This record gives sequence, structure tokens and C-alpha cells, in this order.
Amino acid sequence: MTVVEPTPVTVFTGFLGAGKTTLLISLLKQLPKNYKVAILKNEYGDVKVDSALATQNGGNLAGVTEMLNGCLCCVLTGQMRAAIVELQEKYHPDRILIETSGSAFPATISIQLRDLAKEFAGQASGQGIRLDGVVNVIDVENFTGYADTSKTAALQAQYTDLIVFNKWENVSERQFDIVWDRVNDLNTDTPKIKSNNGTISWEAILGIDTKLGLALLDGAIHMASHKHEGHDHGSDEHVSEIETLTVKFPKKDLDGSELTSFFNYINTAPKDEIYRMKFIVRLPGSALPAAWKSNVSELRTYILNWAFGRYEFTLISEEAAPALLDDHLAGIGTVMVGRGDGRRFRKRLSGGILGDGVTVEY
Repeated sequence: MTVVEPTPVTVFTGFLGAGKTTLLISLLKQLPKNYKVAILKNEYGDVKVDSALATQNGGNLAGVTEMLNGCLCCVLTGQMRAAIVELQEKYHPDRILIETSGSAFPATISIQLRDLAKEFAGQASGQGIRLDGVVNVIDVENFTGYADTSKTAALQAQYTDLIVFNKWENVSERQFDIVWDRVNDLNTDTPKIKSNNGTISWEAILGIDTKLGLALLDGAIHMASHKHEGHDHGSDEHVSEIETLTVKFPKKDLDGSELTSFFNYINTAPKDEIYRMKFIVRLPGSALPAAWKSNVSELRTYILNWAFGRYEFTLISEEAAPALLDDHLAGIGTVMVGRGDGRRFRKRLSGGILGDGVTVEY
């Protein structure tokens, strides 16, 4: 029996809006075109926004699978095996990149990958895998805020092979030093690098040859210590750390005016209460907010990414656009809020602040 070399797996962790997807896309653009990558993305909510971005921006991207409505490290543990097998058998990638949800704990995922590596060892089916490394992305601009509200954000910085400081260009040297010191207190020995506007060299990410995976040989010990730290991933506490709302905008006309109230809201939305917003919208470029407005009058599909009060619109091709916007919708997306805030925001967002006829599901 011919033994197939195991496919290396790189895991990306980081809080909501830290810049994981941007880092992934920059990595795809750097790799040789004959080096095929498959991506497994995990996200709260039920709208496949990021797959469209990755599909459009990765010429060497073999395929993307998204696992929605839960966290890869607890709720969706049984699905990760099936997703990896599907990626292997369908695309035969040279590497698998896993982008976790903003609340995922990497040690748990590493243990699962270790177990899968043992299960697949020696098989000739091409399902063999090995954990190559865990990369944690730190949003320097907002870390001191979200590290205080999310236990997992601090733990992500502790269980990793490489720490990437992202968005440091937006802060003062003093503020960066504060974040550096705090992260260093959490994890002194792990290598740390700065990104360049959301990009780092692919050599820094691939081939880490993880020490974290070796350190997790006894998963029971690490899981026990993880529970002791007050963050048991088998409990409901982790599952409810982030709550999501699905928002749908009915299509009323072809000039994009049904999204005007929503675009006004994203300029004033409370960045200390809303963690993230991700939307797919279809409208003329002339109907976009002022900073993004164009003279294009025909309908186009855009992805809106909002985090900590900042947002951007990305035009995607019709080929890359997922079939989420039917003839009745001008936009659909997910709003992510903190634990216990879902019902409150559903009531607030359903009260007409986003426009008439908008539905908000919780």
C-alpha cells in the first residue's frame, strides 16, 4: 500500500474583526499558482459572506467549506472530520487552512486535529493530515478592549505558535507598547511579528512545524487545565459568548434607496456593543456611502465588513457571489453581539432604525 504524505494544516485564530480573513487572502496571493490550498472557515451566524471573498481573491484556491452556526472547537466538533475528508477527497490540496470563529479555543482544535492525524495515519486515501501550526492574529487597535470582555481572546494568545500584531499602524507607539507588554505577559516565548497592513510573508506562516501540537500529546491534561481556567468548552458559557442576528433587507426598487437607513446606521453603530457586522448587498455603486460611492448605475454585489466602527465595501464578481440574494432581497447579513445582548438588539434593530420592512432573526 502506497502511503500518501499527510497534508499540512495551519489554523488561524483571533477575535472577531482581528483581520484573519484579510491575512488569509494576502497569503493566497503570495503562494505559487501550482500550490493548491483548501480553506475550512468557521463562523457564527448562517450567512456565507467570507467564502465569496476568498473565492474571488485566491487564484490558487482549490475550494472553500464553511461551517456555520456554532464554534468549531465545541458545538461543531463532529463536523470537522467530515469537512476535512471532503476537502481532501474533492480538491486534493497541498495545504488546508482553517480559519476559526472569533471565540474558538485553539488547544481544543489542536487536540481534534491530532486525533484525526492518528486516525488517518497510514491510509492511502489522501486523508492524512498533520498540524503544521497555529497562528493567532491580534488586533492591536482594539485588543485591550476585547481581551477584557472575552476570556477566549486572551487564551488564544497563550495557545499558539505565532502571534501576528495586526492594525498596529493605526495606533501610537505608546499604545502598541501597552498591547505588546500585555500579550507578552500572556505568552513570553512564542515568536511575534508585525503585519504590513494585514499582510505577512508566507514564509513566516507556512512550515512552522508546530510545537503546540507536540505539547498537546496529553489532551486530557490540557482540557482539564482549560476547564480550571473557567472556560470549559463543553459548557453553555462558551457557546453563548457571542450571539448572532440575521438581518434581511427587502428589495423595493433598483436604486439602492432601501439600504440608506442601514448605511446611516453603520456610521453610528455602537462599537463597544457590536462586535462585527458582515453583509452581502446588491445595489448601484452610486447608492453606496459617500466614501465608497461611484458613478456606476448598474446593480453590483458588494461585501460589507464592519468591525469596531470601521467598515469597507468589497466589490465581488457575479461568479464569486453566493446565491444568497434572491429577487426579493437587497441585502442579507449577520450582526454579532455579546452574550445576553441578542434579544435587546433584535428589538432595537427591528424598530425601524435600519429601514422599513427589515426582518431581524435571533
